Amino acid sequence: MDITTKIKLLSITALVAALLGTYLAAIQIDSLARAKYAFKRNSHSVVRKDLRYETNSVSRYQQKVHTRVIDAKLNQKYSFAVNSTLEYIFQYSYTQDLLENQALSVQVTSQAAFRENPILVVVRQQKAVLSWQLPLLLETASGWQEYSSVSRQLCTEPLKHNVSVQHEFFLGVSTSDPKNLSFVASVSPIADFVVGLDENHTVALTASEPKYYQFLFPEGVTNVLLTVTSDDDYCMSVSVQNLTCPVFDMDHDLKYDGIWQTLMNKTGMTISRERFPFGFFFVFVAKADDYECTGKRNRPPPLRQKTVHFVIHEKVSYIDFMAAVIGVLGIFALFYVGAFVAFCFTCRNTIPDVLEPSLLEARNRPSRYGSISTPIVGQAPVVRDLESENLSRSSSSLDITDIDLMPDAYSDKNVVRTKTFLFVADLSHKGSRFHGKKSQLYMWNLLIVAVFYALPVLQLVIIYQKVLNDTGDQDLCYFNFLCAHPLGDLTDFNHVYSNLGYVLLGLLFIINTARRDVLRRQAQANHDRLEKFYGIPQHYGLFYAMGTALMVEGVLSACYHICPTHANYQFDTTFMYVISMLCMLKIYQTRHPDINAEAHAAFSVLAFVVLLGVVSVFEDNLAFRIIFSAIHLLACVALSAQVYYMGRWKLNLGVFKRIYVIFWNDFQAGPSNWFRPMYVDRMFLLVIGNLTNVGLAVYGLMERPPDFASYMLAIFITNLMLYTLFYIIMKLRHGEKILCQAVFYICLASLSWGAAMYFFINKAITWRKRAAESRVFNQECAILNFYDFHDIWHFLSAASLFFSFMTLLTLDDDLAYTPRDRIPVPAPIFFHGIVLWF
Repeated sequence: MDITTKIKLLSITALVAALLGTYLAAIQIDSLARAKYAFKRNSHSVVRKDLRYETNSVSRYQQKVHTRVIDAKLNQKYSFAVNSTLEYIFQYSYTQDLLENQALSVQVTSQAAFRENPILVVVRQQKAVLSWQLPLLLETASGWQEYSSVSRQLCTEPLKHNVSVQHEFFLGVSTSDPKNLSFVASVSPIADFVVGLDENHTVALTASEPKYYQFLFPEGVTNVLLTVTSDDDYCMSVSVQNLTCPVFDMDHDLKYDGIWQTLMNKTGMTISRERFPFGFFFVFVAKADDYECTGKRNRPPPLRQKTVHFVIHEKVSYIDFMAAVIGVLGIFALFYVGAFVAFCFTCRNTIPDVLEPSLLEARNRPSRYGSISTPIVGQAPVVRDLESENLSRSSSSLDITDIDLMPDAYSDKNVVRTKTFLFVADLSHKGSRFHGKKSQLYMWNLLIVAVFYALPVLQLVIIYQKVLNDTGDQDLCYFNFLCAHPLGDLTDFNHVYSNLGYVLLGLLFIINTARRDVLRRQAQANHDRLEKFYGIPQHYGLFYAMGTALMVEGVLSACYHICPTHANYQFDTTFMYVISMLCMLKIYQTRHPDINAEAHAAFSVLAFVVLLGVVSVFEDNLAFRIIFSAIHLLACVALSAQVYYMGRWKLNLGVFKRIYVIFWNDFQAGPSNWFRPMYVDRMFLLVIGNLTNVGLAVYGLMERPPDFASYMLAIFITNLMLYTLFYIIMKLRHGEKILCQAVFYICLASLSWGAAMYFFINKAITWRKRAAESRVFNQECAILNFYDFHDIWHFLSAASLFFSFMTLLTLDDDLAYTPRDRIPVPAPIFFHGIVLWF
């Protein structure tokens, strides 16, 4: 199958995959819309059923209503009875004093009121009107919860110039019930209404008794952090609103103004003077049940009370902000300084005066007239001479034309790959020009994929951020609110900025690769034998692609952290798949240059992996996991066969017949041959790789980890670690050396990966749960009062990837002047057989 046909088939596959993804998305959206419609319809029916009014009752407006006006006082309870012909209006007058730091709370209680004819309460102020009914009805899992007592605060705007101001407001109580309904009304002041910096406060809430407080920005303070904690896990909401009346302090209208979020026992909200220039109200509202926080309709305890502790701290100053930003740049600048120093000490290649003789070079050298050149690749010169002497002694009477020297045995891949022990010379028959062009295709394919993938991602997350800013719904994105520093329109700048390390170190790796590429070209220009007969064939296209992938990973990770959610987590992991695949391909290409995968084939596999990730967002159920595990294990079997037979095994309709013939021939030779592999090393390593992947598949089915994208990434990373470890062990087993520079990078990579995993495990968020449950994991800043554990993970993982790349770049430097016919080819771990599949 030629390349054009492959490209056409891959294009058709990609189109079908895109249509399938669109179809699944449409099904998911339709199901959500239907569920939402059904919920609304059921809710309306419940409301109509539970809140029905008697139609045969006489309208209160057809009767004469008497109004009693009472000149009321603060801190005094009034107990009366109302009916359809009698209502009460309480007239209050009070003085707002700047020094007293108080607000007013209105509380009305009635045990006699019922939902068919409730008591209506209306509070009229100069700039606001409050109204509610008794009993107050709030929906819970067990139906409608009734609250016979409701407490609401009066909107109190801050005093601007006057020290004290006289206010007046009216409290009206009425009902449409002809029977007398008793009630108790009172108005009392709330102390410590205006909150200052670093003041600890505690307040008790119920669903019918919300509370709110006021904060005014001190001079010179631009950003503050409101930290809220609780002793229990009852669901509640916190809202930050402008210093204007009315204040929305009920569950049904809390989301109309400002910014808000749900929480259970811990959260933080960063408030800037830019958005609230005169200060703000912050409102606490307890929920009747925990459905909005957990998604579960558990039966709550009746009339539960929630205790809340809160404090307001100043965020980092501008100087501290800039110090944290510039400090990170300084740390990564040290990497560039170290690279520059390394460049100075290794400014040129030191080529030995005398190179070790290469049998491959001798075979390709023109022979003298009348002589016989016997091309034996991968064997010692002594063995070759002895065979030549024996041949000349035993067949001196034969003519040279009567002897078949089988020169095709050294060029036919199906013959060469049947050798028990292979050398790099056996798998590098194609020219370096061909390999160089093939390797460069990875770079260009990667750039095209990155551009077309990253642009829609960037557009989507910017829209997410804009929606968050416009609606104030901070449940939309999963931030670590206790360590989220805004900048401009970005809510969480530090987690975006900390991805800079991927970009800077990816660029540095490209510079290192380019430098080695130039030095190699200079050496080959002066010694043309190096390119053809010595060392590992050097093709830097995959290295350039690895560095570029690291930079793109930084960009996409930053995009993900603009608004982290379950739906866009794939943006953070997609190029980790790419990096893992490129690393495995590079390790394989090192000693299998002729049979490495085509660039378009490798990216087709990655496209299928990304498609699985997209499907898992919508259909992550048991059936999907079973199908995925089946594909995973079948791929293990197919790729193991490809690896074992070095690409000479084909999957077609005749595969079962070939398997039968092999088993039958082995049986005729002796049943023990079934358990005696032809290539022992390959079989041993394939068994290890397959057992590992079977274990991963069983774990995926038994535990069903909710983060499917990370589970797939774990499969890639595990196989990459196995293959890298195996490559190093086999390198040492064949007597090869690992130079000091490679050892240095291996040690740094091991240390940084170990530290990075510690910070990765200690997560500050989790989108596997609801937003309120995720905030339970929120953590305070760990470094410079600016970066948390996940930022440190970004820094360390970027350094770890860089050191890992440098390990691969320098691992085979000891073989630079070793003849290729003496560099062995170890058998690959299972997963890497994917390069032979294509």
